[in-house]
Amino acid sequence: MDRRKALKNIGISFGSITLSTSIVSIVQSCQTSDESWTPVYFDNGQLSFVETLMEIIIPETDTPGAISLKLVRFTDSYLNVVLNDNDKESFKDSIDNLISNMRKEINREKSLSLVINEYLTKYLDKKSFNGNRDQKTAKTLEHIRRLTVDSYKINEYVMTNILSFQLTPGQYKGCADLDEFGVPGSIAY
Repeated sequence: MDRRKALKNIGISFGSITLSTSIVSIVQSCQTSDESWTPVYFDNGQLSFVETLMEIIIPETDTPGAISLKLVRFTDSYLNVVLNDNDKESFKDSIDNLISNMRKEINREKSLSLVINEYLTKYLDKKSFNGNRDQKTAKTLEHIRRLTVDSYKINEYVMTNILSFQLTPGQYKGCADLDEFGVPGSIAY
């Protein structure tokens, strides 16, 4: 993907992610189908877990899901660039705690996907919690959900095929008839 196309496709996300040249390069690199990609922020266990969690948040239906759109690649690179060292370690610790808590609940009847669904149902959009552990779990899940949705909204496929993407500043028609293109009442007579 070329830089011009990436910039054109990022326009809708100004409210959710602050753009810099590093973010633009991250978006460009995540859109490729390079199979030799390696994570820079997550370790392989965390990456697999976050990818599964993202797919449950945005599953594949008649549109591609989080795995097909490679949202975890963007999230991995984005967190590596944006977070400072203390926040990086803190978020990684939160994910590790979440993974270990979920693994304790996996058994013959419960798969990882089922446990993740239960956690999302239990912790997201809840206002009060019984303990500090529940509050940290909810905060981590909310952060991952927000990252998933933000990376989904700035994905090239989503912007061009699902969202009503308009190239900014738009089409220019210098000598247009105001009766044809103008908004009635917008010009004083």
